[in-house]
Amino acid sequence: MKRYFTIAFLLFILTGSCLFIGCTSQQTEEPVVSEGLLVYCGAGMREPMDEIALIFEEKEGIPVRYTYGGSAQLLSQIELYQKGDAYMPGALSYIETAMEKGYVDKTEDLVYHIIAIAVPKGNPAGIQGLNDFTKEGLKIVLGDPEGPAIGKSSKKVLDDTKLWDAVSQNVIAYSGTVNELLVYISMNQADATLIWEDLYNSETMDLVSIPKDQNKKGIMVVPIGTLTFSEHPADAEKFIAFVASDEGKSVFAKHGFTIYPDPKYE
Repeated sequence: MKRYFTIAFLLFILTGSCLFIGCTSQQTEEPVVSEGLLVYCGAGMREPMDEIALIFEEKEGIPVRYTYGGSAQLLSQIELYQKGDAYMPGALSYIETAMEKGYVDKTEDLVYHIIAIAVPKGNPAGIQGLNDFTKEGLKIVLGDPEGPAIGKSSKKVLDDTKLWDAVSQNVIAYSGTVNELLVYISMNQADATLIWEDLYNSETMDLVSIPKDQNKKGIMVVPIGTLTFSEHPADAEKFIAFVASDEGKSVFAKHGFTIYPDPKYE
Protein backbone atom coordinates (compact mmCIF):
# COMPACT_ATOMS: atom_id res chain seq x y z
CA MET A 1 0.00 0.00 0.00
CA LYS A 2 2.83 2.37 0.88
CA ARG A 3 4.55 1.63 -2.42
CA TYR A 4 1.29 2.20 -4.34
CA PHE A 5 0.80 5.54 -2.62
CA THR A 6 4.36 6.60 -3.48
CA ILE A 7 3.90 5.75 -7.17
CA ALA A 8 0.55 7.54 -7.32
CA PHE A 9 2.06 10.61 -5.68
CA LEU A 10 4.95 10.70 -8.17
CA LEU A 11 2.53 10.39 -11.09
CA PHE A 12 0.52 13.29 -9.68
CA ILE A 13 3.65 15.47 -9.45
CA LEU A 14 4.76 14.52 -12.97
CA THR A 15 1.34 15.28 -14.46
CA GLY A 16 1.20 18.63 -12.68
CA SER A 17 4.69 19.52 -13.91
CA CYS A 18 3.76 18.73 -17.52
CA LEU A 19 0.66 20.84 -17.30
CA PHE A 20 2.64 23.71 -15.80
CA ILE A 21 5.29 23.53 -18.50
CA GLY A 22 2.63 23.40 -21.18
CA CYS A 23 0.98 26.54 -19.85
CA THR A 24 4.09 28.62 -19.33
CA SER A 25 6.14 27.78 -22.40
CA GLN A 26 3.67 28.95 -25.03
CA GLN A 27 4.94 31.48 -27.54
CA THR A 28 2.91 34.40 -28.86
CA GLU A 29 0.12 32.95 -30.96
CA GLU A 30 -2.25 34.45 -33.46
CA PRO A 31 -5.09 36.49 -31.93
CA VAL A 32 -8.17 34.40 -31.21
CA VAL A 33 -11.63 35.76 -30.52
CA SER A 34 -14.54 33.43 -29.89
CA GLU A 35 -17.26 35.95 -30.72
CA GLY A 36 -17.76 39.55 -31.68
CA LEU A 37 -15.11 41.83 -33.16
CA LEU A 38 -11.32 41.68 -32.99
CA VAL A 39 -9.64 45.12 -33.02
CA TYR A 40 -5.89 45.77 -33.24
CA CYS A 41 -5.33 48.92 -31.17
CA GLY A 42 -2.33 51.05 -30.23
CA ALA A 43 -1.42 50.69 -26.56
CA GLY A 44 -1.78 54.42 -25.91
CA MET A 45 -5.54 54.26 -26.52
CA ARG A 46 -6.27 51.46 -24.06
CA GLU A 47 -8.29 53.40 -21.47
CA PRO A 48 -10.79 55.15 -23.77
CA MET A 49 -11.11 52.15 -26.07
CA ASP A 50 -11.85 49.77 -23.18
CA GLU A 51 -14.64 52.10 -22.10
CA ILE A 52 -15.95 52.45 -25.65
CA ALA A 53 -16.12 48.66 -26.01
CA LEU A 54 -18.33 48.40 -22.93
CA ILE A 55 -20.70 51.11 -24.19
CA PHE A 56 -20.84 49.63 -27.70
CA GLU A 57 -21.57 46.11 -26.46
CA GLU A 58 -24.34 47.41 -24.21
CA LYS A 59 -25.89 49.35 -27.10
CA GLU A 60 -25.47 46.85 -29.93
CA GLY A 61 -24.95 43.50 -28.21
CA ILE A 62 -21.69 43.03 -30.10
CA PRO A 63 -18.63 42.14 -27.97
CA VAL A 64 -15.30 43.79 -28.83
CA ARG A 65 -11.93 42.23 -28.02
CA TYR A 66 -8.65 44.11 -28.40
CA THR A 67 -5.10 43.17 -29.21
CA TYR A 68 -3.00 46.05 -27.81
CA GLY A 69 0.57 46.81 -28.82
CA GLY A 70 2.87 49.07 -30.79
CA SER A 71 1.47 50.24 -34.13
CA ALA A 72 4.16 48.52 -36.22
CA GLN A 73 3.88 45.31 -34.18
CA LEU A 74 0.12 45.25 -34.77
CA LEU A 75 0.54 45.84 -38.49
CA SER A 76 2.92 42.88 -38.62
CA GLN A 77 0.32 40.70 -36.89
CA ILE A 78 -2.35 41.83 -39.35
CA GLU A 79 -0.05 41.00 -42.25
CA LEU A 80 0.86 37.61 -40.80
CA TYR A 81 -2.56 36.35 -39.69
CA GLN A 82 -4.93 38.31 -41.94
CA LYS A 83 -7.82 38.01 -39.54
CA GLY A 84 -9.70 40.54 -37.44
CA ASP A 85 -12.07 43.41 -38.01
CA ALA A 86 -10.45 46.81 -37.35
CA TYR A 87 -7.05 48.50 -36.94
CA MET A 88 -6.40 51.59 -34.83
CA PRO A 89 -2.73 52.65 -34.85
CA GLY A 90 -1.29 55.72 -33.17
CA ALA A 91 -0.66 57.65 -36.38
CA LEU A 92 -1.99 57.98 -39.93
CA SER A 93 1.18 56.68 -41.57
CA TYR A 94 0.57 53.15 -40.29
CA ILE A 95 -2.99 52.95 -41.57
CA GLU A 96 -1.86 54.43 -44.89
CA THR A 97 0.66 51.59 -45.16
CA ALA A 98 -2.10 49.09 -44.31
CA MET A 99 -4.28 50.61 -47.03
CA GLU A 100 -1.45 50.39 -49.56
CA LYS A 101 -1.10 46.69 -48.74
CA GLY A 102 -4.84 46.19 -49.21
CA TYR A 103 -5.61 45.39 -45.56
CA VAL A 104 -7.75 48.44 -44.70
CA ASP A 105 -10.55 50.08 -46.64
CA LYS A 106 -12.90 52.47 -44.80
CA THR A 107 -11.31 54.83 -42.25
CA GLU A 108 -12.22 57.58 -39.80
CA ASP A 109 -9.94 60.23 -38.24
CA LEU A 110 -10.61 60.50 -34.50
CA VAL A 111 -8.28 62.44 -32.22
CA TYR A 112 -4.79 63.93 -32.00
CA HIS A 113 -1.70 62.47 -30.41
CA ILE A 114 0.59 65.36 -29.40
CA ILE A 115 4.14 64.71 -28.22
CA ALA A 116 5.27 66.18 -24.90
CA ILE A 117 8.16 65.68 -22.49
CA ALA A 118 7.51 63.56 -19.40
CA VAL A 119 9.83 63.64 -16.39
CA PRO A 120 9.68 62.04 -12.92
CA LYS A 121 7.68 63.90 -10.30
CA GLY A 122 9.56 67.02 -9.20
CA ASN A 123 11.68 67.01 -12.38
CA PRO A 124 14.93 66.12 -10.54
CA ALA A 125 17.09 66.59 -13.66
CA GLY A 126 15.65 70.07 -14.30
CA ILE A 127 14.52 69.36 -17.86
CA GLN A 128 13.10 72.51 -19.48
CA GLY A 129 12.97 71.49 -23.13
CA LEU A 130 14.27 69.22 -25.88
CA ASN A 131 17.71 70.86 -25.87
CA ASP A 132 18.24 69.59 -22.32
CA PHE A 133 18.02 66.00 -23.61
CA THR A 134 21.58 66.43 -24.87
CA LYS A 135 23.14 67.20 -21.47
CA GLU A 136 25.94 64.83 -20.55
CA GLY A 137 25.02 62.09 -18.09
CA LEU A 138 21.25 62.21 -18.58
CA LYS A 139 19.25 58.98 -18.87
CA ILE A 140 16.72 59.24 -21.70
CA VAL A 141 14.23 56.59 -22.82
CA LEU A 142 12.42 56.73 -26.16
CA GLY A 143 10.01 54.66 -28.19
CA ASP A 144 11.63 52.39 -30.76
CA PRO A 145 11.94 54.44 -33.99
CA GLU A 146 11.04 51.32 -36.00
CA GLY A 147 8.17 50.30 -33.74
CA PRO A 148 5.33 52.19 -32.06
CA ALA A 149 3.93 55.47 -33.35
CA ILE A 150 5.49 57.33 -30.41
CA GLY A 151 8.94 56.09 -31.42
CA LYS A 152 8.56 56.96 -35.08
CA SER A 153 7.17 60.41 -34.25
CA SER A 154 9.82 61.13 -31.60
CA LYS A 155 12.53 60.40 -34.16
CA LYS A 156 10.89 62.84 -36.59
CA VAL A 157 10.72 65.59 -33.94
CA LEU A 158 14.35 65.14 -32.92
CA ASP A 159 15.49 64.94 -36.55
CA ASP A 160 13.55 68.11 -37.38
CA THR A 161 15.22 69.97 -34.51
CA LYS A 162 18.68 68.57 -35.43
CA LEU A 163 18.95 66.93 -32.00
CA TRP A 164 18.68 63.22 -32.81
CA ASP A 165 22.39 62.39 -32.97
CA ALA A 166 23.19 64.14 -29.68
CA VAL A 167 20.12 62.84 -27.84
CA SER A 168 20.69 59.25 -28.95
CA GLN A 169 23.99 59.29 -27.05
CA ASN A 170 21.98 59.56 -23.81
CA VAL A 171 19.31 56.96 -24.64
CA ILE A 172 19.47 54.02 -22.24
CA ALA A 173 16.52 52.11 -23.74
CA TYR A 174 14.11 52.06 -26.68
CA SER A 175 10.70 50.67 -25.81
CA GLY A 176 8.14 48.77 -27.86
CA THR A 177 5.11 50.64 -26.48
CA VAL A 178 4.39 54.05 -25.04
CA ASN A 179 3.14 52.43 -21.84
CA GLU A 180 6.63 51.10 -21.14
CA LEU A 181 7.93 54.67 -21.27
CA LEU A 182 5.40 55.67 -18.61
CA VAL A 183 6.74 52.94 -16.33
CA TYR A 184 10.34 54.16 -16.71
CA ILE A 185 9.31 57.67 -15.65
CA SER A 186 6.89 56.63 -12.90
CA MET A 187 9.59 54.39 -11.37
CA ASN A 188 12.20 57.17 -11.67
CA GLN A 189 14.40 54.95 -13.85
CA ALA A 190 15.04 57.68 -16.43
CA ASP A 191 15.35 61.46 -16.42
CA ALA A 192 13.01 62.14 -19.32
CA THR A 193 11.09 60.70 -22.25
CA LEU A 194 8.67 61.71 -24.99
CA ILE A 195 5.05 60.55 -24.66
CA TRP A 196 1.62 61.50 -25.95
CA GLU A 197 0.41 64.31 -23.70
CA ASP A 198 -2.99 62.64 -23.21
CA LEU A 199 -1.22 59.88 -21.23
CA TYR A 200 0.13 62.33 -18.67
CA ASN A 201 -0.53 61.27 -15.06
CA SER A 202 -0.08 64.18 -12.64
CA GLU A 203 0.34 61.81 -9.69
CA THR A 204 3.42 60.06 -11.02
CA MET A 205 5.14 62.52 -13.36
CA ASP A 206 5.48 66.12 -14.52
CA LEU A 207 4.87 67.31 -18.07
CA VAL A 208 6.96 69.79 -20.05
CA SER A 209 5.29 71.12 -23.21
CA ILE A 210 7.26 71.47 -26.43
CA PRO A 211 6.92 74.81 -28.30
CA LYS A 212 4.96 74.52 -31.55
CA ASP A 213 7.94 75.57 -33.66
CA GLN A 214 9.85 72.52 -32.34
CA ASN A 215 6.87 70.15 -32.43
CA LYS A 216 5.69 70.41 -36.03
CA LYS A 217 6.42 66.69 -36.53
CA GLY A 218 4.95 65.71 -33.18
CA ILE A 219 1.25 66.21 -33.87
CA MET A 220 -0.33 63.00 -35.11
CA VAL A 221 -3.89 62.19 -36.17
CA VAL A 222 -5.17 58.89 -34.75
CA PRO A 223 -7.33 56.93 -37.25
CA ILE A 224 -9.36 53.73 -37.21
CA GLY A 225 -10.17 51.53 -40.20
CA THR A 226 -12.01 48.34 -41.08
CA LEU A 227 -9.95 45.35 -42.21
CA THR A 228 -10.72 44.02 -45.69
CA PHE A 229 -10.72 40.39 -44.52
CA SER A 230 -13.21 40.98 -41.67
CA GLU A 231 -15.72 38.16 -41.27
CA HIS A 232 -18.17 40.69 -39.78
CA PRO A 233 -17.89 43.70 -42.12
CA ALA A 234 -21.28 45.22 -41.23
CA ASP A 235 -20.53 45.03 -37.50
CA ALA A 236 -17.01 46.37 -38.06
CA GLU A 237 -18.36 49.40 -39.92
CA LYS A 238 -20.93 49.92 -37.18
CA PHE A 239 -18.14 49.86 -34.58
CA ILE A 240 -15.87 52.40 -36.27
CA ALA A 241 -18.88 54.63 -36.90
CA PHE A 242 -19.63 54.55 -33.18
CA VAL A 243 -15.99 55.26 -32.23
CA ALA A 244 -16.07 58.28 -34.58
CA SER A 245 -19.47 59.50 -33.36
CA ASP A 246 -19.95 62.39 -30.94
CA GLU A 247 -20.62 59.87 -28.17
CA GLY A 248 -17.46 57.91 -28.93
CA LYS A 249 -15.30 61.02 -29.19
CA SER A 250 -16.67 62.29 -25.88
CA VAL A 251 -15.02 59.28 -24.23
CA PHE A 252 -11.68 60.32 -25.71
CA ALA A 253 -12.20 63.89 -24.53
CA LYS A 254 -12.87 62.62 -21.01
CA HIS A 255 -9.49 60.86 -21.10
CA GLY A 256 -7.62 64.01 -22.13
CA PHE A 257 -7.48 63.65 -25.92
CA THR A 258 -7.94 66.57 -28.32
CA ILE A 259 -10.72 65.73 -30.76
CA TYR A 260 -10.14 65.85 -34.52
CA PRO A 261 -10.52 68.24 -36.26
CA ASP A 262 -9.24 71.17 -34.23
CA PRO A 263 -8.25 74.48 -35.93
CA LYS A 264 -5.33 74.78 -33.53
CA TYR A 265 -3.59 71.84 -35.22
CA GLU A 266 -4.71 72.27 -38.82
